[in-house]
Amino acid sequence: MLYLPKRAAFIHIPRTGGHSVKSAISNVCLRHNIPVVASTIPGWIKQYDRVEIHQRGVNLKGYIREWKDIYRFTIHRPVEDRIASVIKWVEHLRSTDFHKDPNTAEEMKEFIGRDDYIDNIRDTWTPYTTQFFTEGDYGEDLGVEVYKFEELKDRWYEICDKCQIPRCELPHLNTNK
Repeated sequence: MLYLPKRAAFIHIPRTGGHSVKSAISNVCLRHNIPVVASTIPGWIKQYDRVEIHQRGVNLKGYIREWKDIYRFTIHRPVEDRIASVIKWVEHLRSTDFHKDPNTAEEMKEFIGRDDYIDNIRDTWTPYTTQFFTEGDYGEDLGVEVYKFEELKDRWYEICDKCQIPRCELPHLNTNK
């Protein structure tokens, strides 16, 4: 989740380029003294669930007072592509023994180290569609503009303009190489 008071809110759906979006916007905001709230808090840290990294729009609407007056956006990538991406990411982490590193969070060790990680990912990620993140609990339209993942780079300056921030470059972070 990314929040620019009186400007914009970004709903970060997992495996859609969200870290790149948050990095670019956060960096340009910090350079230009524009207030920004950027969350990287994982969902398993429950005491901070109000600002967890992958927050639903309906939750953000509940505590961002000017929700209706700011630009709201997200990036869409089909859930099947996101599942394939997270499986590839986990396989990369497993190949580096990331889950065996003593500094890795226990929750990540369990997630990455499971023998049934592929089935677990498919089972747990399938319900988390773009609509889950961008609509209300009963399918209400929350006014979130949805950009296609494959068009993100081409439409990046449009997003910057709508967020009322200086145009900046979009880095390519967290790739599965």
